Amino acid sequence: MININDEMQSMLQLFGRRLKEARLERNESQEIFAQRLGLTRQSYSKMEKGSPSVPIGYWLVAGNILNRLSTWKDVFAEQENLFARFDKKAKVRRRAGGRRKKER
Repeated sequence: MININDEMQSMLQLFGRRLKEARLERNESQEIFAQRLGLTRQSYSKMEKGSPSVPIGYWLVAGNILNRLSTWKDVFAEQENLFARFDKKAKVRRRAGGRRKKER
């Protein structure tokens, strides 16, 4: 059993509702969309209900089918730390200026 809190459960249910809306926009039945995912209709129905037992791989495949896979890349994106970015920029090695003298 997966331990999830109420906030996580509501997020899964929101994902399920959005998945259902996207499927209906495509005018596909649960049976057909489940086959495209490689799931049974019952397992796909669990996705739409927000069940935490559905492996994330199926969510990624669904995102790919619906042309929304690119949005997954931001799920665990690193948060930008402006102080670290400034420190890194300040420590950039700079080349010495001026031209070199030619040896004769």
